[in-house]
Amino acid sequence: MKLSKLLSIGCVSIAAAVCALPAAAAAPAVAAKSQECACVPGQATPASYTWDFKGEANTIFKDIQFEAQQSVFDADALDGASRAGLTWYSQGGYLEDLKTDVDNIGKKLCRLETIRSVVAPWQQRVIDRIAASTVLMADNTEDAMNFGNIHQRELWLATYRNYVHNLFDEAEKLQQSTGRAVSFATVSKEYREEVKSL
Repeated sequence: MKLSKLLSIGCVSIAAAVCALPAAAAAPAVAAKSQECACVPGQATPASYTWDFKGEANTIFKDIQFEAQQSVFDADALDGASRAGLTWYSQGGYLEDLKTDVDNIGKKLCRLETIRSVVAPWQQRVIDRIAASTVLMADNTEDAMNFGNIHQRELWLATYRNYVHNLFDEAEKLQQSTGRAVSFATVSKEYREEVKSL
């Protein structure tokens, strides 16, 4: 499924990930659709000026890492079910779990996109990687569901197997990149605290 088709279904469920794409990477259609999403920046308040957005981003990275670990688990279970030749009913259940994982990541990504302009450059790069992986996971989940709904008895075909394999790969990439970000944030915080104590 292409990005344009995802946009046509609106900012619900899997498509929420598309709405969280960074503006620099978004096409005009994505930018227009993003304005329809529920996740938009609010008005600045006095607390906005003292809020630790970098710390908040690091906390969200941890949350997304947890969701990514869950999606790796669910994608691995789907892959096993696919290789074992289980029915569409069984495999569809795993795809629903993955859809939920992607939705949860998309919600967190939406907040990251809202605060993207006030976080560190390295955090902005992590946000961009999360957005890219989330969109690919959403695409492959949607494609696998559409394929399975039409070809319930042909889940052995390479097309479907590629969707399943791609889902696992993207979930694993997301888990690894957020894991590195969480590790870097931890080391960086420890270093800053050590320098302050000198």
